[in-house]
Amino acid sequence: MSTGASGPVSIEALSKIFDASTDQEFFASMEAITRDMGFERFLVGTQWFDDNGAPVYKIASGYPGGWQRLYAERQYAGLDPTVQHCRTSTDVVVWSEDFFAQSGTLDFFEEARGHGLGYGLSLPVHEARGVKSMISLARDKPIQDPREEAQMLAFGKVLASCAHFAHRGLIASEAALGAKPQISAQESQCLHWVALGKTSAEIGQIMSIAEPTVVFHVKNVMEKLDVKNRSQAIAVAFRLGLLM
Repeated sequence: MSTGASGPVSIEALSKIFDASTDQEFFASMEAITRDMGFERFLVGTQWFDDNGAPVYKIASGYPGGWQRLYAERQYAGLDPTVQHCRTSTDVVVWSEDFFAQSGTLDFFEEARGHGLGYGLSLPVHEARGVKSMISLARDKPIQDPREEAQMLAFGKVLASCAHFAHRGLIASEAALGAKPQISAQESQCLHWVALGKTSAEIGQIMSIAEPTVVFHVKNVMEKLDVKNRSQAIAVAFRLGLLM
């Protein structure tokens, strides 16, 4: 699907996130794929709700231990602009001095840099009913090649959805996940090519069907999986075993 700074990142690598049956396995899978993408650290924070409707939070963090302790002691979650952004927006944030300066948190950013977190992406994933995640990928040095950054952004969106649904799957009851939806053969084929990064026009040529037909099938799959976009559809399909 994509190529990171240190090696290829494939559908097989993404699927391993969903093979995790424990927090430790999930952490190891995320750590490996993060490094394959050319990043050094990751964080996955998920919010969902218990049976009484109370919010519950779970975090998997590969950030340096010193930074995690400082972050908790100084209650930086209330200051961190990436957290505030991801709570209310579905847009990706690319870390930069301008972004932190606009929120008056440049000193906070300088502290993060001191712990090797000088460049990163924060990618929010929002579901219905307030279930959401924030996935951050971080490294010490910025990316110099704009083409590489664009590639990382594109792949990061898919990874974020996969990480969200895998993490959520570890902590949610099987009842909450619902029954596996039934999708047609053509819907399955379209979903397969979407997972490989093909556009609707390209899928139409591959499958010898009209582009609007591809769009129709993909839309049907998204409705059946109860997701908002193609990246989320890929993630849920992995989780349910619809993509192998």
